[in-house]
Amino acid sequence: MEAALIIALAAICTAVPFWLGQRHGIAPLLSPMHLLSYFCLFGFLIKAVVYAAIPNLAFYRRYVDNPWGDMLGALYLAVFILLMCLGYRVACAPACRTDSIMAARKVAGGITRRWPLFWLAFAVATATALVILRARGAALDLNLLAGVNTAKQINVNANGVGSTLAGLKTFFIVPKFAFVLLLAHGLVTRSRVSLMQAVALAVLLLGIALISGDRFELIEMSIFALATHLILGGRLSPATGLWLCLSAAVIIALSVYMTQLRLGQAGTLSALLRQIVGSTYFLDFNAAVMVTDRVEPQMLMLGESYAWWTFGWVPRTIWPDKPAIDLGVFFKRDVMQVYTGGAFNVTGPGEAFINFAWAGVGVGFALGWLYRKAEALLFSPFACLRYGAFLLYPILFYPFIQATLQSSFSAFIVGAVAQCVLIALMIAVFVTRYAVWLSPADPTRSHLNVA
Repeated sequence: MEAALIIALAAICTAVPFWLGQRHGIAPLLSPMHLLSYFCLFGFLIKAVVYAAIPNLAFYRRYVDNPWGDMLGALYLAVFILLMCLGYRVACAPACRTDSIMAARKVAGGITRRWPLFWLAFAVATATALVILRARGAALDLNLLAGVNTAKQINVNANGVGSTLAGLKTFFIVPKFAFVLLLAHGLVTRSRVSLMQAVALAVLLLGIALISGDRFELIEMSIFALATHLILGGRLSPATGLWLCLSAAVIIALSVYMTQLRLGQAGTLSALLRQIVGSTYFLDFNAAVMVTDRVEPQMLMLGESYAWWTFGWVPRTIWPDKPAIDLGVFFKRDVMQVYTGGAFNVTGPGEAFINFAWAGVGVGFALGWLYRKAEALLFSPFACLRYGAFLLYPILFYPFIQATLQSSFSAFIVGAVAQCVLIALMIAVFVTRYAVWLSPADPTRSHLNVA
């Protein structure tokens, strides 16, 4: 009975944001509510179903003995998600999809200096990868790939805090953004050269994912491509469906291979799936159960973790003993009392609970409100024409949503500030922008509005 209630809660939390995204989202199929629904599907619903059938796969069962623990965690997570939906809906205001698409296509068609952009992306990616390899003291071979997939941080100190080379990896935003720019130009102008450049960068990004040892990089690249296609008015045609299927096959194959490198044994699809459902990936049910069971009043941070970005920008090479700005380290060591290296994904709901206990559900409402306001701003026709703002949606705003659902706030903010500087420079050099002269009250504007 309890398992059925948890599955029912998970199904509601998956369906409600998807419905909101379909009804009110500006970005087709990839609005913040759509993304919330997908993360709920993989992190809450699928895991709840699997755990009901195979309880031993539940990650939280290694640490939580409370017979009501899973129900409390599911209830907290469900309330947090539904308040996110409420916050998003409260922030909704009329927005014109047609005007947004027209503005985005105008800017995408004006991407300039494409060959210099392409070679810049390749040079920066290659140089950054080589510096990372040198920092790890290894050459590019199978032993290195196995190492970065097994442990993605180096120089772990006595407090369990290590360096993930996040500062260096910031430069990978250059080939990622170049991929988005070239793909956008190719889709709008049907330029074969731009599309081939985008494909070449896609292959490069796959290599970066292997070097980084991060399987979410594979998902990111697909989101970048699909979001760019949909933002520019594309539809899910049979050809698009074929490309999606091929991309999914490549992602699954590489993920299985990376799982093999990480586990040091024969990689299979079942091993990958077991690792996903038995972990704290996505908007995770396990993390909710663990924080609601283990966090005591004296542990509450009262918002402190949301301000760690203020010192997180200092490189660890300058400040070797800098505290971790990813709350996952605190979650693993101080809350769960596990003293091995690395961290547990704390998730957005988990971070809110560690700060404010059950009152943390209010953070869900604030996040939902913020998601909608940012979505509307980035897709404003005026912001698109004047600043190329729509380009930030796949490259920066989607990772923000992913981080606030799966990871922790400050860890994302530190990297995002540096990325914003690089992205702004690339927009200034490679993106043609236009003066905004059309008044919002002009009667010639389209009135195909959605709330």
